[in-house]
Amino acid sequence: MLKCKTEVVVEQAQMTLKLAGLKRIEAKFDGGAVCTDGGLLILRKADDRAQLSEMASWCIFDPRRPDLIKHQLVDLFRQRIYAIAAGYEDCNDAALLCRDAMHLLAVGKDPELGHRLASQPGLSRFESWADETSNAALQKLLVHQYVRRFKKPPKVIRLAMDTSCDEAFGYQQLSFYNAFYQCYCYVPLFILTDDGFPLCALLRPGNENVLNDAVRMLKLVLHELRLAWPGVKVELTADAGFNSPEVFEFCEKNNVRYFIGVGTHSGLAYHAEDLVKKCKQEFDEFGFRSPELKKYAALVNENDRKRAWRQREERIRFSTKEEGRMQEHFEDELHVRKYGEFKYQSREWSKERRFIFRVDYTSQGPDTRFVVTNSESGKPRRLYDEKYCRRSRCENWIKDLKTYLKCDRTSCQEFDANQFRLLLHTFAYILIWDIRKKAQLQEMTLHSFQLQFLKVGVLVRLTDRNIRLHLASGHPWQSDFRRAWNTA
Repeated sequence: MLKCKTEVVVEQAQMTLKLAGLKRIEAKFDGGAVCTDGGLLILRKADDRAQLSEMASWCIFDPRRPDLIKHQLVDLFRQRIYAIAAGYEDCNDAALLCRDAMHLLAVGKDPELGHRLASQPGLSRFESWADETSNAALQKLLVHQYVRRFKKPPKVIRLAMDTSCDEAFGYQQLSFYNAFYQCYCYVPLFILTDDGFPLCALLRPGNENVLNDAVRMLKLVLHELRLAWPGVKVELTADAGFNSPEVFEFCEKNNVRYFIGVGTHSGLAYHAEDLVKKCKQEFDEFGFRSPELKKYAALVNENDRKRAWRQREERIRFSTKEEGRMQEHFEDELHVRKYGEFKYQSREWSKERRFIFRVDYTSQGPDTRFVVTNSESGKPRRLYDEKYCRRSRCENWIKDLKTYLKCDRTSCQEFDANQFRLLLHTFAYILIWDIRKKAQLQEMTLHSFQLQFLKVGVLVRLTDRNIRLHLASGHPWQSDFRRAWNTA
């Protein structure tokens, strides 16, 4: 009778290294249950406290037969967002992590019993279950999760709205060519608070106008916030892409104070002309040469305009190089900065609105920026620097999502599945955001968090009474790790 092998024995090639002054070094993969994601249980602790995965699983329809279910819906959700937070953004990584002891423990499985996590096909099917209704419920859950983090209603909620580009490398549904980004892509819309919490992560077709869905999602977010806190004040900042009378009228009708950038044109430049000339006069009094100006304070000579553009490009190009340090020349360069305001009404507007602007005059000429607002009080300088300029932090948070959590990995065939995948990455971001805030580490980037708190070497030992995790003794951020653990 033939005997079949039940286990596959893998012969390990001997790995050796000889260094001068040291004994012969040998390496083998026989250390036992040693994992590289020793801090993964911090995510589970924060998840249980916020009940994030549990609530999210209620928003998703499960088409499977109950008697054939091996992996519960909440376990699939946890497995996916924990892996994303740890840097495994692809479903293909599930084949390598399905037996990892730390990932099993984070989901709630006992490694000693031979449990396995869901495979790549199982997770791919999980992502395909999401439909438009599920995604809409998960969008509302983002706002609900933010509300749950406050014991007392805040006085003011400051929102920042911006878009991004998720480049498509296949034939994904509703991925179109975008002339601004010059590629086939999706254009997601994000709404975040002033401390970086995402209230909206809406995936949109690549040819979608920037303004489309902006009012609709603002209305949804505002409705959920006002249900919890009826009297809360809301402020909105956005760049010039959202300069539209529809956005202005919605904010004015719903008592939202807005600060939205506006692109420069001759109508606005006319009102800023006097202040630009005043800045030029002060600049010339210091003995520096400045280019001549024509009507509306624009540069007269075309060569001066080209030189100003070229110098700005060189400043960007050399800003990351060790040689030359070109930006130091620009940092030490004299500039005159002034602020002003005026009233202006466009043809399609129903009324005139307040504009504040900033003029920064250097040897390349004037740089004028305009912002429209419905705030009737406040000096232009304070409104521009303290209100509008805070919007730039929103771009860094979106950059964290794209660079370190790979939220632009929208490679599913169906659009709803890609929307669900974007939300999965957003929920993984929320867990990290929650831990950083409670541990008072808000300035830490996602990459630093992954290296210092998740990528910790650990030896997993299973005893009769408990499961012991022996973290690396030489971990350099032990005090921060303990603080994050205690506050998660």
